[in-house]
Amino acid sequence: MPAGKEIDGLRDFLFEIGTEELPAAAAAAALSQAGALAAEAFAAQTVSIEPEKITVWVTPRRIAVYVRDVPASQEPGEIVQRGPRAGAAFDADGKPTGAAAGFARSKGVEPEELQVREFKGQDFVFAVKTKEALPTQAVLPAICRQILENIRFGKTMGWGGGGMRFSRPVRWLAAKFGRDTIAFEAAGLKCAGVSRGHRFLAPSATVEITGAADYRTQLAAAGVIVDQEERRRIILEGLATEAGKQGASFIDPAGELEEVIYLVENPSVHAGVFAEAHLRLPDMVLITAMQSHQRYFPLRAEDGSLMASFLYVMNGDPASAGQITDGNQRVLEGRIEDAEFSFDKDLATGIEAMTARLEAVAFHRRLGSLAHKASRLWSLVETFADMVNLCGPDRKAAAAAAKLAKADLVSVMVQEFPDLQGYMGSVYAGMEGFPADVCQAVAEQYMPVAAGGALPASVPGAVLAICDRVDNIIGAFSVDELPTGSRDPYGLRRAAAGLAEISSSFGFDFDLTALLAAARQLFIDQKADIVREEYPVGPAFEFVLDRIQQRQVEQGTPVELVEAARAAGLTSTLRLLLLTRALDEFRAQPAFEDLHTAYFRCSKIAAKAGAEIDPDSVDESLFAAAAEEELHRAVLQLGPRIAELTAARQYGEALALAATIRPAVDHFFDDVLVMAKEEDLRRNRLALVLGAARMLAQLGDPMRVAAAPKEA
Repeated sequence: MPAGKEIDGLRDFLFEIGTEELPAAAAAAALSQAGALAAEAFAAQTVSIEPEKITVWVTPRRIAVYVRDVPASQEPGEIVQRGPRAGAAFDADGKPTGAAAGFARSKGVEPEELQVREFKGQDFVFAVKTKEALPTQAVLPAICRQILENIRFGKTMGWGGGGMRFSRPVRWLAAKFGRDTIAFEAAGLKCAGVSRGHRFLAPSATVEITGAADYRTQLAAAGVIVDQEERRRIILEGLATEAGKQGASFIDPAGELEEVIYLVENPSVHAGVFAEAHLRLPDMVLITAMQSHQRYFPLRAEDGSLMASFLYVMNGDPASAGQITDGNQRVLEGRIEDAEFSFDKDLATGIEAMTARLEAVAFHRRLGSLAHKASRLWSLVETFADMVNLCGPDRKAAAAAAKLAKADLVSVMVQEFPDLQGYMGSVYAGMEGFPADVCQAVAEQYMPVAAGGALPASVPGAVLAICDRVDNIIGAFSVDELPTGSRDPYGLRRAAAGLAEISSSFGFDFDLTALLAAARQLFIDQKADIVREEYPVGPAFEFVLDRIQQRQVEQGTPVELVEAARAAGLTSTLRLLLLTRALDEFRAQPAFEDLHTAYFRCSKIAAKAGAEIDPDSVDESLFAAAAEEELHRAVLQLGPRIAELTAARQYGEALALAATIRPAVDHFFDDVLVMAKEEDLRRNRLALVLGAARMLAQLGDPMRVAAAPKEA
């Protein structure tokens, strides 16, 4: 819509929050929240807008909310007030009583204007008055304040005396409704129609915004590209162009682009170089030196080799690119020289000597040294290998890698670049002649490093990664240092989720409680300063299951499905995931209702049985009805077959088979009085029902699951 033009009374709206430079994480947080906050604020003021017409732009110095086609006034509303019950308000002839007349008078309406509406299942009279619709312009200050005050950041700071907290101090506010300026005060600032230009390209520029629709164009003229997606496009095109000039391609393994987008308001891409002699360093060392803190983009030649050059994104005047490039090159050269010194020093030490130094370095003040950690890891690998029947080269490689896994934590390189832990150990091991599969396992021990990240590619690496996580989790539980709220200093939540993802990917079927108990015993044998009771194993196991559940829900699995599968009491994370998927597929089938009904009827009665009833104590001589014999026969026939299917992890087939018990269950409950007066009959029938419930419970609790909606 052209600037200032109104169509059917609709106008565009702009609200800009100007700040000191926001951290990239804060900018991303604002982008994710501001649109929804704007929609809520307009709804609270009964101004009807379409959510898809809300656009949010974020730069390091501003958060802008732009809304197209905002109506000129609020929606007409109602003020509804409840009075007496309808029966007391009107007599048998339908005429208002004194109660109705008094209520109507108190609310400023005539008795004949009262309306009868239902409230909590009963009819009441209501006084209904039309609420005056205010001009939208009159409520925009409240909308702006609601947006400003409700953006949340991980870290905030206060300034001035107004008590306002934000990621960085707010320096100006600007708001326009069409061509009209929305004036109000908030956070000690007066909102006007004035923005500011680029800090370097137009440092003294104040931008008089002529209209909401002119905002992007006017800011662009002052050196600010407000649209983050436009900045992304410019950066990507610049990276591709500059890389192409060198016959190369750029890489961004650390994902720095997503941060750089929010560090610049007018990006341009430029190239720098470093000494080719540095290419003797391992690629990841050079890449980390370029991307850690500096946010440079490495270049690879057509043959895949790393080049002695890099790209960077500048926020200043392109005319100064030469000087800025020189500065970036000096900074990177210094970082690489430090890395080179560390690398050479580590090579002189050797990985075997690093392993010997682990005894002198604490892993945890109560859990021993890194040498203790390495020893426990080796023992856990052997225990885990027995659990999953791992043998041959994979077992040998995993055990050898466990002994070397923590050696690089004492290396100079990892102290300089902590992100290289594991990787440097694999490099040093390879340079000293250790087999490739051992080196790969050492490199993969920390994978995945984040939710949804890459998993280990090798079996030894997967085994090492699982055992390392189990040791960390049970160790933290053994010293009562658990995650609280948003704090998780040891990354235990990520470790638990990663453990399950690795197990699923590699098909590792093992008893997690047994592995946790084995890990716990290693701390006891070590005489670590831990809580001596055995209770941490149970809570640690439930903690892992909670993280699996949360991860599954994040990936779109209904929470009730995971809870239903957890009710089966499985101790294998692989089996839990397989049963969850099977339940999800089975609930879409007609037979799900049969399973649901059979489980419900059996479990409801079984809950009354009491601990003294033994489901294996059914006495066939006490059967007084054919339905008893029918149910007993069904349990005897189906039970072993279901057990075989679940043992083989064929949960879909097991669910379908279990559902076939419904006719026998229905006949039993239709023909038999379970809670008979005769104690022997009652106990025998309870045992029979308890046995059926126990058999079905192997497959979780279908009562927690709703049938999948039928397709139209």
